[in-house]
Amino acid sequence: MSIELLDVILPETVDLNIAHINDKDTLFAHMTSMLKRTGRIASEQDFLSSLYEREDMGPTYMGNFIAIPHGKSSSVLTATVAFARSVEGFSYKSADEEGEVKIIFMLAIPGDTEASEYLKVLASLARLLMYESFIEALLNAQNYQDVISAIREAEQEHFEK
Repeated sequence: MSIELLDVILPETVDLNIAHINDKDTLFAHMTSMLKRTGRIASEQDFLSSLYEREDMGPTYMGNFIAIPHGKSSSVLTATVAFARSVEGFSYKSADEEGEVKIIFMLAIPGDTEASEYLKVLASLARLLMYESFIEALLNAQNYQDVISAIREAEQEHFEK
């Protein structure tokens, strides 16, 4: 089964105002809690561990105010993507990279998912984030539907030609 980005972002996993968050640890806890509330992960602690294990492998800070932390864990019951936005931004340190983030996509991937499927979702998201119009749409989104529309429009504009 192929994992598609639009299929794995839920209204409950989108937070467009994380003004109360100003560090990576608080961000990870908040976004993991969003995933747990949806029933998509069985254990917040196990998933958090997978996020930090991935952080030890290399940076998830992408530059341009973007971070894509991700974890692959048996505690993930269904592949899900959480999205958070900080209008003010905050410092995000990942491996030896550091910068200000405003846009964060967190990928939760079941442990039994084939690496190719996991990488396909990550690559799809990374490609979309190369386009300034997509980033602008995310920064200006007012609700979940705006986020979904931004993804759909960017995919159609850049990948369905």
